[in-house]
Amino acid sequence: MGSHSASEIVQSLADVTRHADNELLDISITSSLYELLTAEKILLYKIFYVKNSVLCYCSIEAVNDQARIMDRGIKSSKVDYSTIPSFDVCLNSKKLTKHVSDSGESTLLYPITDKHDNIISVFRIERSKNAPSICDRFISGCFQIYQNYLHLLRDSERDTLTGLLNRKTFDRDLQKICSQEIEHGNKVIDEQKIRKTAYDTSNWLAIADVDFFKRVNDDFGHLYGDEVLLLLSNIMRETFRGVDVLFRFGGEEFVIILRSTDLVGATNALERFRQKVESFEFPKVGKVTISIGFFEISEDSIPTEILGNADEALYFSKDNGRNQTNQYEQLILDGKITKKLVVVDDIELF
Repeated sequence: MGSHSASEIVQSLADVTRHADNELLDISITSSLYELLTAEKILLYKIFYVKNSVLCYCSIEAVNDQARIMDRGIKSSKVDYSTIPSFDVCLNSKKLTKHVSDSGESTLLYPITDKHDNIISVFRIERSKNAPSICDRFISGCFQIYQNYLHLLRDSERDTLTGLLNRKTFDRDLQKICSQEIEHGNKVIDEQKIRKTAYDTSNWLAIADVDFFKRVNDDFGHLYGDEVLLLLSNIMRETFRGVDVLFRFGGEEFVIILRSTDLVGATNALERFRQKVESFEFPKVGKVTISIGFFEISEDSIPTEILGNADEALYFSKDNGRNQTNQYEQLILDGKITKKLVVVDDIELF
């Protein structure tokens, strides 16, 4: 703990829990621990499970008295965790794990779990040979406070049935993505500039709607209807990447924000999802299909335009046979729909 007083420690932890946003919470705890633990570097890894594989992304890095966001969908944020000493031990034991190098530098790995005891992230703390000693109970206590608060925050952001992010969280996150600037304290990250410079990729918003869902409820009852929604949300988790963001928008409607990919990548991912749903055998109900519409989120997009255009592409899918995926801009180019007038503060835009 170095020379930090008890009041400084309490204030630092209090500052962490004032955030009601996951990203702000993560960067706050990382910055606080960097100072409190006199660390050389702290990395926060996000952990995702796809079938039998574990995917690891570097989310935040704190070094040289600065913390920065890494996991903005950029490809370099994916990590081969097999190269990190004792990382497998940490994942398997779900406990604080220590590794000391031959030269005396120490690495502490601390796993963060959800309410189902699944690891969702791992903190990696690098300390020099001469760093002041710290108490394991102090480290564990700090992370326990963070984990408990994270559970409360995640509960408020999630749909009760599916566990996907809810509509309230969607409204907040869409505004953040539209601005393309994520502010953390005095630091602003221009995501649009990063993505366009490095990979020439975009974010995309897709709306997926279960076809003839009312029939499912009418013919089999709401219990089986809920099971369809729950299983469909599981298919979503298996299909999309850890950096993509999944929401239950309401009723039988779902929203996917695909991060940092091109048109081909977005189309292929959405088609994989549609085909997986089409081929899945839902208990008692049998076959179910979905219709999808999607739209590119450009740097001058506004939330009402994004939602409206993705929704129009969705309804084209619905009105033209269902069980298909359509992109708004392509429908415009093909002359299948016409661009609608958008009114913003009494100013008419095309």
